[in-house]
Amino acid sequence: MAQGNFTWHRGDITGDIYFDYLRPPSGERIPFIRLYMMIDGNRDAKPVRGLRIMAYGNLAEILYGHVQKGSRIGVEGHIQMRERPNSTSPTFEVVAEHVEFIRHIDYERGNQVMEELKTRGKVQGAVGVATPTAFEISYAEGTSDNGVRVE
Repeated sequence: MAQGNFTWHRGDITGDIYFDYLRPPSGERIPFIRLYMMIDGNRDAKPVRGLRIMAYGNLAEILYGHVQKGSRIGVEGHIQMRERPNSTSPTFEVVAEHVEFIRHIDYERGNQVMEELKTRGKVQGAVGVATPTAFEISYAEGTSDNGVRVE
């Protein structure tokens, strides 16, 4: 993560969730997920609608297995600016590095995805789960205190 470029947001997933693979010519496919979150601001401000969230690699697969429209999650990551083709205005998005599941999470489907990642050797296993309604994952080398080891 870029130093000084850190953001944390909590909100509900709105709209459809898009999951696909990047296909670089020189390597294996890289999974990614794109979703939009609605974030409540303070009482005097209007809510931010459609904050674009991106996740890549194993975090994208784990996130796709657990969330659905209406899920509430916390996302920690960095802000990235992307130039859009055929447009003069850029897109700003949060690239997720850590996700916390808060409510309306599909743990059954998510656990199936976790098992499948374990069989592929992509995930070492859960370190700890605080409660059945809050589960955290980090996409980083090593293991976080409340997360899953993802390489």
